[in-house]
Amino acid sequence: MEEAMGQFDSLWEEFFSMQREMQRFVEHLAGKRPSFAPFAEEPWVPACDVFETDVAFFVVVELAGVDPKEVEIFIQGKKLVVRGERREIPSPPKRDYYLMEIHFGPFYREIEFEEDIEDTAVRARYRNGFLVIECPKKHVWERRVPIDEGA
Repeated sequence: MEEAMGQFDSLWEEFFSMQREMQRFVEHLAGKRPSFAPFAEEPWVPACDVFETDVAFFVVVELAGVDPKEVEIFIQGKKLVVRGERREIPSPPKRDYYLMEIHFGPFYREIEFEEDIEDTAVRARYRNGFLVIECPKKHVWERRVPIDEGA
């Protein structure tokens, strides 16, 4: 069931991506923004790598061209949410595209971990277009509980 839902979500992401590309293409042909109301802008999904060590999960998100001030990171239970926006770079109004693969506008990425994380200890750094987020695992300490044998 989860696999089917994942495929369904993937199809929707692909549909919205094609919708955005067609909108950009129409804008290019018109030489400006089209006069009709554009579809609601759906967020694009940045590529990421997720790995773990004994003590932490690491999430590396590819965000080339994104101002770190435009990025928000949230912890929601076992989920890490990264969202923000990549703004289009200024370019001439009339342009001829040969290839259009770079996404602009709002982005959203959600990662769910298998274990709880220490939400107050999560750290993030942005270097050379990569956002690296370290999410320490929550330590579960084992201790023996004494049994009271009194009356």
